[in-house]
Order: sequence, then C-alpha cells, then structure tokens
Amino acid sequence: IGDDKKRMAQWQRWQRNPVFSEKEVNKMTRQGIKKLREMQLSDGGWGWFSGYYERSYPHTTAVVVHGLLIAQANGARVDAGMIDLGITWLKTHEAEETERIRMYKKRKKNTKPHATAMDAFVRLVLAEAKHANPEILGYLFRDKNKLSVYAKAMTGMACQLAKDTEKRDALIRNIEQFLVFDDENQSAHLKLSNGSYWWYWYGSEMEAHAWYLKLLAATNPESKQARGIVKYLVNNRKHATYWNSTRDTAYCIEAIADYMRASGENNPEAEVTVSVDGKEIKTVKI
Repeated sequence: IGDDKKRMAQWQRWQRNPVFSEKEVNKMTRQGIKKLREMQLSDGGWGWFSGYYERSYPHTTAVVVHGLLIAQANGARVDAGMIDLGITWLKTHEAEETERIRMYKKRKKNTKPHATAMDAFVRLVLAEAKHANPEILGYLFRDKNKLSVYAKAMTGMACQLAKDTEKRDALIRNIEQFLVFDDENQSAHLKLSNGSYWWYWYGSEMEAHAWYLKLLAATNPESKQARGIVKYLVNNRKHATYWNSTRDTAYCIEAIADYMRASGENNPEAEVTVSVDGKEIKTVKI
C-alpha cells in the first residue's frame, strides 16, 4: 500500500489544527454571517449567487434563514433586520403557495393540486421563527403520501413546533414504515425508495436521515430508532470526516447535537478501564 507518510501527505490539504477552537469557530461564524449579509438580495431573499440579475429562491432562502436562526440562538451576533427580511420573503412565498393550493379546483391558471416538499421546508423554517399557518400545515398533512420521507420528517417537525401532536405522531408512524433495523451493527436506516428523484434536494439520503433524527430527538430521544439512526449517520461519513456536502454535514451535526442534548449523552457518567492481557493499565472517569 506504499509509504504511510507519503499517503498521509496526499490527504494533508489544509495547514490547520484539527483540534476544536472556539476562537476559530467564532471567526468563521462572523465571516459567514458577513458573506450572507452581502449576498442578501433587495427583496429580502437569497439566490444561488450574488448579482444584479439574481433572483431569490425559496430553498436557498429557507436554508439561510434556518442557519441564521440557529446561529442567533447559539449566541452569534446576527443582524435582526437581515433575518426579518428573510422571514418576510418566506411568508410572502408561503402565502402565494397556499393560495395556489386553495384555488386549485376553482381556477385553472397558476394553481397546484397538492403541497410539496418545498412547502414543507418553508413551513418548518417559519415555524422555527414562530409564524403559524394552520392552512398550509393541513394541506401538507393531507398530502403526506405524496411527499418524500425527507419532507414528511420536516412536516413532522413543523407539527411539533405547532404543538399539533396528533398530526406529528401520524407522520412519525408513516415514516416508520420505511425504517430498517440492523441488529448486528446496532444501527437503523430509512429505505427511501427515491430512485426517481434522488438528484433533487429532498432526495438526499443523509439530509433525510438528519431531519428524521431531529424529529426523534424532539419526541423520543431515548428510543431504539434514535440510537440506530445516530450510529448509521456516524458510520456513513466519507473518509470518516464529512458526509457528502457542507449542507448535509451541517444538518447531520445539528441533528446529532440535538440527540445528544435530548438523550443526555452530552453529560455522560461513565468509568472506562483499559486492560491489556488482563492487566489494568488505566481507569478514566468521564
């Protein structure tokens, strides 16, 4: 397999210390928020790129607002006006989409028959921002069998935030039909059957698992399902460092952190003894 030092050098892409540094994370956070502020468009949303001819997209705007809300909740300095403009853009978009569904049988133009994965994402982010819309949530629940598993998990989280436990529990049961346990590896995964739409954002395997884990962390963190999904995510990283992209890596870390807080695993009480050939080498309390 060759010289180990030469192989290591091939993977040494960044000259930086891999040990966690709060100072470095805060610096990265400030840089990220500054860049997002510069890329926000005049209508309050975000697009793929920053530029005069760019237009806002619901998915990009939802991703950004979700991230800013989490940053703000964790002490980052985020301009409230920047978040408010993004939320306003999402509320306007959601109102238009709600109208399109409501008017489906009354007019032919500019309507749609059912709620979509994008509606689920926007509803979740607005629920995180404490803005309710029972009508679109009702459409999402009504049309749950037309949604991807990813979107069902997001809708379940939106129901959780809306304190609609009846819809939430029904969605959890719906998702569980896709759950497969691997008792040998003590893991669990969702059999998504998304062959026809895997390239869309809501076809992402890892993101779907992350959002399902967030739902479990909020409702049943000590369950076999939650433990199994965590182990599946931890075991399925590329080169054991990241998942497939910066976005799904962020969602996976976010979901695992939710699970650790909710289950108490971030405050363990354990004693580990290291033994070699029956001889105790060291005992450590965690």
